Amino acid sequence: MKKIFYLTLAISLVSIFLLYGGYSSAVRYALNPSGSNRITVSVPEGATGSDVADLLYEKGLIKSVSAFNFYLRQNELSDQLRAGRFVFQENFTMPRIVEMLASGKSSEFAVTLLEGWTVRQIAEKLEDDELTTAEDFIACLKDCEFDFNFLPNGYLEGYLYPDTYFVNPDTYSDEAFITRLISTFKSRLSDDDWAAVNASARSFEDIMIMASIVEREERNDEERPTVAGILWNRFGSGTGLYADATVLYGLGRTSGALSAKDLESDSPYNTRKYAGLPPTPISNPGISSIRAALYPKDTDYWYYLHDSDGGVHYAKTLGEHNANKARYIR
Repeated sequence: MKKIFYLTLAISLVSIFLLYGGYSSAVRYALNPSGSNRITVSVPEGATGSDVADLLYEKGLIKSVSAFNFYLRQNELSDQLRAGRFVFQENFTMPRIVEMLASGKSSEFAVTLLEGWTVRQIAEKLEDDELTTAEDFIACLKDCEFDFNFLPNGYLEGYLYPDTYFVNPDTYSDEAFITRLISTFKSRLSDDDWAAVNASARSFEDIMIMASIVEREERNDEERPTVAGILWNRFGSGTGLYADATVLYGLGRTSGALSAKDLESDSPYNTRKYAGLPPTPISNPGISSIRAALYPKDTDYWYYLHDSDGGVHYAKTLGEHNANKARYIR
């Protein structure tokens, strides 16, 4: 009997040891201990601890659902997890994840900057998110120093890459964030793109100004190279670009109808009145528009027109363009 007792005890101790070792391993587990990629998890209202465990397990953030639930019970946190959108890093372990879930605070949150936004729109977004003030952000654009050899002198409109960025409010600074936007811009152009820039007869500044116009004039990625080709044709001929988006920018607007008075505004951005490119980009374009300006489609078209559904119609002559107006503009 004693042998059976001691054997049973030994088996029990080994089992406990193995279970504890597995639990400790699960607590220390991180999806990628040396990584820092972000993983977003949305916890719905009313989710239980087990529900949250399943969400985390699906994302690979925890090693064991049962270990996670036991950790919650052990620390009396099973009913303390908050709902919300959390941004974790892949090197977070279970205690860090649970701490964020229980506090309801993510160390970072997503800031999405849309393609075609101006620096003013970006600044206002950051102010809405309570990261800075619009005026402080714009002041930094003018006064802070950014060491990138492709930047033009005097402005940064056009070079703040639109994307979704994860930001920690506690460590945010305008200078660091702007540097990040420009670095992202640089990285979005491939080695082949930069080689094409260097081989181009056009300056990179001119390409970026054109890209910003294409971004505002055409929303369809497939049509952008054709629109860029038309605008480059007009530029090369020395005639006006006749791009309404540039007129709006000169008026301090990004949308709306243009009146006869607007079209006569005495602004260097009025490409209906003045030939050539405006002095700066009029928006911050995405990579599709940048590549459209860099690799425009060579056509015989000189005119483009958008109908009420957003479709684009091309014409080679003014007569064809007027016919398109009569047919598609209601």
